[in-house]
Amino acid sequence: MTSFSRTASRLAIVAALATFGAAARGADLPSVITIGGPAEGSSGYLIATGYSTAITKYTSIKKVIIQPFAGAEAWPSRMQTGEVNFGQHCGFKQVMEAYTGTGVFKSMGRLKNVRNVATAYGIPYSFHAVDPAIKQIADLKGRTVFVQPSHTDLYNATKTILQTAGLTLGKDVKAIPFRSPTEPIQGLLTGRGDAMVYAAIPGLTEVQQGKGLHTLPITDEMFHKVDAVDPIWGQTVIKAGTGPTKPAVDTPVLELECGMAAGAQTSADTVYAVMKALYDHHDEWASVHPQAKQWTLQRATQINVAPYHEGAVRFYKEKGIWTAALEAQQKKLLAE
Repeated sequence: MTSFSRTASRLAIVAALATFGAAARGADLPSVITIGGPAEGSSGYLIATGYSTAITKYTSIKKVIIQPFAGAEAWPSRMQTGEVNFGQHCGFKQVMEAYTGTGVFKSMGRLKNVRNVATAYGIPYSFHAVDPAIKQIADLKGRTVFVQPSHTDLYNATKTILQTAGLTLGKDVKAIPFRSPTEPIQGLLTGRGDAMVYAAIPGLTEVQQGKGLHTLPITDEMFHKVDAVDPIWGQTVIKAGTGPTKPAVDTPVLELECGMAAGAQTSADTVYAVMKALYDHHDEWASVHPQAKQWTLQRATQINVAPYHEGAVRFYKEKGIWTAALEAQQKKLLAE
């Protein structure tokens, strides 16, 4: 090798190392990112504030703005225009509808800049009843149940579970619609209804203590039928004596999956750096909320209803969890 060749080779190595070092430091990352998130004070908001500290500590991003929205149907349009970089949500159904231009996004058309990033954590979800005589879903016949029709994923699950038990919503079971969970909680406390269908949120504790609210089990058959309608759900078990309703025995229920999305305009380097900060330093911020402990690589690719962001794919390949099945689904979704 000539002296010139050796010098050129050394320069190439130095340049490569410098490029790698700059990427590791996040030299080209934005100084500020915006996350469309849940309402202030909610568990999701608390979790977002927790991992925001990891982002600013382990990347060159100096500030994380958490912009509260009413739900996952509110920020995708802002993501489409680039106003929102990331979205934290408990609404994979809305993410799917935004990307496909269906459901609540039908009038807007497809918001093709919405990208999936991760499945983060889950919240137990079921029917909760006050009358001790109501032990199974079938026992709701002739009863009044608070339901939330504005969210198609929740409404579809409610109807499907009842149908599996041989009941028709509106015929065998009277429905009282609600928007905020405070409405059914107050309704159950004042005797306006027999049950509500919602996530097992802390607000149910008051009803459990005052009225003996208890959670009804969701069978495997019910779960599989719900999953066939909307492939966005998980399964979990509320352990005896735990959670706001403190069941007497282990109770199988649905799990409402929550996750993170990102706009296609958000650079792959930014998404990759954010994910490394979240996952590689999970132990530093997971104590902000019990559900934050679920934010692990083991469940990261669980729900796959919109294409993954390029930066997320890079991260998952590096971690060795990007499978051939995920790649096939990615190509299918991008081709739609």
